[in-house]
Amino acid sequence: MIGLISINYKHAPLEIREQFDFSDDQKSDFHQILKSNYNVEGLMILSTCNRTEIYFEYENHIGQENKLMHSVLKALVDFKSYTESLSPYLEKKTNKDVMEHIFRVIAGLESMIVGEYQIVEQLKDAFSFAKKGNMLGPIISRMVQKAFETGKYIRTNTNIDKGAMSVSYAAVEKAAQQFDVSKIKTLCVGAGETGALSVQHMYKKGCKDITITNRTFEKAEQLANQFNIQAIPFQELKTSLSEVDVALFSTASKKSLLTIEDVEDVMLTREKEILFIDLCVPRNLSKEIGNIEGVNLVDIDALKDVVNTNFNKRKMEVAKAKSFIAEFLFEFDDWASSRQLRPSILSLKNQFNELLDSDLEKCSCCNESLKNCKQFSHYQSRLSKKFTGRLIQQIKKVSNNGKNEQALAIINQIFTDGK
Repeated sequence: MIGLISINYKHAPLEIREQFDFSDDQKSDFHQILKSNYNVEGLMILSTCNRTEIYFEYENHIGQENKLMHSVLKALVDFKSYTESLSPYLEKKTNKDVMEHIFRVIAGLESMIVGEYQIVEQLKDAFSFAKKGNMLGPIISRMVQKAFETGKYIRTNTNIDKGAMSVSYAAVEKAAQQFDVSKIKTLCVGAGETGALSVQHMYKKGCKDITITNRTFEKAEQLANQFNIQAIPFQELKTSLSEVDVALFSTASKKSLLTIEDVEDVMLTREKEILFIDLCVPRNLSKEIGNIEGVNLVDIDALKDVVNTNFNKRKMEVAKAKSFIAEFLFEFDDWASSRQLRPSILSLKNQFNELLDSDLEKCSCCNESLKNCKQFSHYQSRLSKKFTGRLIQQIKKVSNNGKNEQALAIINQIFTDGK
């Protein structure tokens, strides 16, 4: 069984999503809890600004999906010390629905901006971290690799990701709605992946007066040199806000970078409005800052209008992507379903070979030379494969290759009960 708990932008507002953000250390800690207390055999956590998704794996456990899902969900709310009802904000999926979901995620169909590529890199990072931490189970591991294959095929054979379409691009579009970007001053706070994309899109849009700042000044300088723009020390963040029209935040800080008092002080030095765009989860700016006169605060959820406009440019490609997903899903589901028969098949082979060996030991006419004869051993192996092979084919047929859960449960009970 594979399961998924997803807390994403479609159902959960920013206030909820930021409470379930996972650092790398938290991923490792949560894995140990699930492994020690609930015998989870595989885990991968994808944590981005738009979603936290927990993929988990139990070998077999047919018919216990609801019980296991409840256990993982309880562990999650306990781990995050969340005391309210989480039900309205999450999606729960098992087995084939999980496979289809991750194929849609990698193709960008579940992204705020359809087809955006950033999710591919984010999923690669999540997979790499889980692999290095020995967190992956065999089904999740193969599923994610198949997802990468699916995503690559879709992006090669459709126009689902053509054009600069990302959250950072949507932020630039939002700025362009309020200003003539070729005539404004922009401050970009953060020099990570999103920050770099924000600078790139703003520059291409026509804004050449861009300043970049970052806690690590060297990273800000490197990014500034790529576009021939200015980098300033992070300590000058507050004072620089007196001069800019747009301040775009995209740091990994877990707490607010500016207080209400900081921004009120800044506005006393200004005669015109300022646009703050916060692309971070958790947020870099408190939402109360948006109540200050002259301040327009846009967070990541407020970009949905821009996103919806951009969606129309790509929705013609969605049908193609869905058809490709269906093809790849059928192939992977066949493998995953047949894997659920594995315990019964292994047990069947072992039981048959044990019976052969036992009867051979009891046979008075079989002397030691016969028992050690390679030809006899080869014949015994062929007999075992022939008999169990026919039975295995019937098992696969009766259970629809493991897809018929009722038949699967009976088969596993017959051949693995007490083993």
